[in-house]
Amino acid sequence: MTTGTTKRYKVSSSNKSLSNLQVQEDDLYQFGCEFEFYIDTNRYNFQDAVRNIKDEIRDFCDVDILVDLVALPQDEDKNHCVQIKPDQSLEGHGVEISIPITTQNGVQHYIKNILPLIEKYGYTNEDTGLHFHISTTKQDGINFNFYLYMLICHDKNLLSSWLPRSGYSHNVMDILSKNTKAKSREIKNKKGTIWNLERIDTQHVEIKAIGGVNYHKEIDKILQEFDLYIECFDMIVKDNNSQYRQKLINEHKSLISSVSRFEKEEFAKVVDEAGLTE
Repeated sequence: MTTGTTKRYKVSSSNKSLSNLQVQEDDLYQFGCEFEFYIDTNRYNFQDAVRNIKDEIRDFCDVDILVDLVALPQDEDKNHCVQIKPDQSLEGHGVEISIPITTQNGVQHYIKNILPLIEKYGYTNEDTGLHFHISTTKQDGINFNFYLYMLICHDKNLLSSWLPRSGYSHNVMDILSKNTKAKSREIKNKKGTIWNLERIDTQHVEIKAIGGVNYHKEIDKILQEFDLYIECFDMIVKDNNSQYRQKLINEHKSLISSVSRFEKEEFAKVVDEAGLTE
């Protein structure tokens, strides 16, 4: 079936091992993931490679696949499909594969199966990255403390684990530690200063820290960091581990006292806006 320039490929899977990919009514969280890469046109015809990738994805997913090499799919259920589509940050033979809204197990499943496809048909460079989405299934009444989440992720070395990619992924901690929140937002909106961690909605964060040359070969590292991002997210949502929270407060108070007056004032504003001085 075709809608505009988007082609839809039906997938009917009876594989019971895929039953844990669907978000259930009692699940607290839901997840997504996007893979950016280039087709290796020195080895493959672009169209043939995309078709082969689509055919191989059909073997390990239980949702429809949308393929559009001209524009982004507009199908109403696109977030519940696998999408192979253009990526606005990549040129020429660059593409993005996004997975449907899924479970933690689902993201792990797709990572283990899609990254080998990138190795087979393409490559990754400093332009490309992998993005995680984490959100609560409940949308109303959630006001996620993004700045506390940022500090916890920073403390666990997640935001600096991969090399920064100029124009694609800047460490949000580097920006916020030197500017007020208002100034940081102004910087964020300038071309080429994309944060590697963003709050998309009151209960939804997007993680853009992972990427760079050959990122697709680091499956174990990616899976480990994905689980850690979830652990940090869960800590914020459930407002637990008060001892760890106090440890962060004490460490940042110590850091503030050791810098210049100007830096101290700027950083104090960030810490206060993060709710860590309450």
